[in-house]
Amino acid sequence: MRRLDLVFVLMLLAGCASTSPSVRRNDGTTSVAVQNNIQMGRAYLERGQFDMALEKLTRALELDPKAVDAHTMIAVLYERIDRQSRAEQHYRRAVELVPESGAENNNLGQFLCRNARYDDAQQRFQVAMDDPFYKTPGLVYTNAGLCALDAGQLSLAESHLRRALQFDGSSPVVLYAMARLTFEQEQPLKARAFMQRYETQGARIPEALELAARIEAQLGDADASARYLEQLRTEFPDYTPSKAFQGEPETP
Repeated sequence: MRRLDLVFVLMLLAGCASTSPSVRRNDGTTSVAVQNNIQMGRAYLERGQFDMALEKLTRALELDPKAVDAHTMIAVLYERIDRQSRAEQHYRRAVELVPESGAENNNLGQFLCRNARYDDAQQRFQVAMDDPFYKTPGLVYTNAGLCALDAGQLSLAESHLRRALQFDGSSPVVLYAMARLTFEQEQPLKARAFMQRYETQGARIPEALELAARIEAQLGDADASARYLEQLRTEFPDYTPSKAFQGEPETP
């Protein structure tokens, strides 16, 4: 199964360090001008106006090279326009400015994971987990679990994802990931149970419908598998199933 892809910019912006109403500097202070430039840069970034976003965020860093959130936002921007080296420089600079911060280490960990640097990513996630003041610890366990799952580290993925479920047992992201994990562990009954919990949350992505079809096929319920496939074709006609499952239910 392909990895869980979410809407990149929106999810990343949501997971990044807070930018309003207070924009953080490594010593806790920043000017109104810096705050305004960062907030405008973020707004432009969310609207896809990357040139304007770059202008505002560059100006923020000119005014205050130690503005943590400016480094985070410009890193997001550079990653979005496929300037990976520059993105990494700014993610790392944010961590250097607040080395024990869960938010900044989580952001760097996600970047490293997206670039298949899985072991380095897990080190960053661990630092984030150790931050007692991190307001969304479930998020870092989710990210660490998804990263381990992408890396094929199933035992580590299970440990992190089950911890994430303790923070939010109804998270569709985590429930889908657990369905995928248990399916890859050849536990289709558990995978079905997690998929059913995922479905109760009203979430809908094509990868989940394909996975549900594969689960039912492996359990020998060809009718249920066919129903999921038909739903997949109807709701996501442009979606191409993975090579392991090209259009027809697998036989158990």
